[in-house]
Amino acid sequence: MTAAPDDRLGAYLVFSQDGRTTPDVAAWSRQAERFFGGARLTPGADGRSVILERRGVRAERRLAARTRDERDATLADQAEARRGGGLGRLSARCPVVWEIAREGDVDQVALEIAAIVASVVLGPILDARVPELLGVKSARERLGI
Repeated sequence: MTAAPDDRLGAYLVFSQDGRTTPDVAAWSRQAERFFGGARLTPGADGRSVILERRGVRAERRLAARTRDERDATLADQAEARRGGGLGRLSARCPVVWEIAREGDVDQVALEIAAIVASVVLGPILDARVPELLGVKSARERLGI
């Protein structure tokens, strides 16, 4: 999967301890069904998106993976300095970043997909707009799951 244009502010960034850059949608979907209220993830037809289905709602978001770079590290450091918690150190150990595109400032679908992915790849979620690093538990609390 090729990386999307550099648009960190228009995406949730999920730092990944897993070095792969191809989506494991089957593993993500199993995690979603078990820990995210029976949600399901399926690949989008274009191969560059994922579809979230839950309670009759179906929504698609673009995603891409790439190697973590210095700008990602800087944004994570800024978020860590703002709020602390240690997730910045975890992000530094992650060689890959998944970008989950969002539609607008508040995008519950994108955040839920990011939380599902983060729960599998074992890394924090960065909302660069704030900046803020979230663990899966904090993201689930925001989503009311």
